[in-house]
Amino acid sequence: MQSRTIALAGVCQAAFFANELASTGKVRDQNGYETLLNSLYIFDCDDISEVYGNDMYNLNTGLKTLTYAFNRDNDYITVLKYTLTLLTLERKLNKIPDYLDKIQKGITDSKMLQAHNEKFSPAVYTKLANTYSSTVSLLQPRIILSGKPEHLKQSHITEKIRTVLLAGIRSSVLWSQMGGTQWQLLFKRKLLVETAELLKRAN
Repeated sequence: MQSRTIALAGVCQAAFFANELASTGKVRDQNGYETLLNSLYIFDCDDISEVYGNDMYNLNTGLKTLTYAFNRDNDYITVLKYTLTLLTLERKLNKIPDYLDKIQKGITDSKMLQAHNEKFSPAVYTKLANTYSSTVSLLQPRIILSGKPEHLKQSHITEKIRTVLLAGIRSSVLWSQMGGTQWQLLFKRKLLVETAELLKRAN
């Protein structure tokens, strides 16, 4: 259950940051944000914690979000909706090999654009955002962000949102690979929350 909780925390963290960017135009937990972006490039690992930098502090926002959202805290209803939608989209995406190949190529191409002194330049964000738009965005249900128009009209912010949602899909893949299912979200909710709280206290 610990591995599944870590993966779910990754999805929750992506949903939280997407909502935060849409609402405020920025991210407060920059460390957690960069951890998710870096997770897009980590595939071969022995332990799921390696995907998130081998430190649960990097998932602090996600663990906190999981705890509140799955305890049905009213302030986290929107983020919970985004989280569940990401999990649904991953299941649909898994049935479309062409889209999976396109995502893999997009991530690989974006890696080639990274500079030594700036891993996530505007060019990298554009590549990853376009990858999301040409694959995940075409599936139903679409994630419709309820943020402030002044932020959602700015392309550099919407590209960051799409990039972090792509990272949310990455964590959703891990959730499925670790044996996570829709039924567990319903019937193991209390255990997921308890595990998240234990991981958060261990930071």
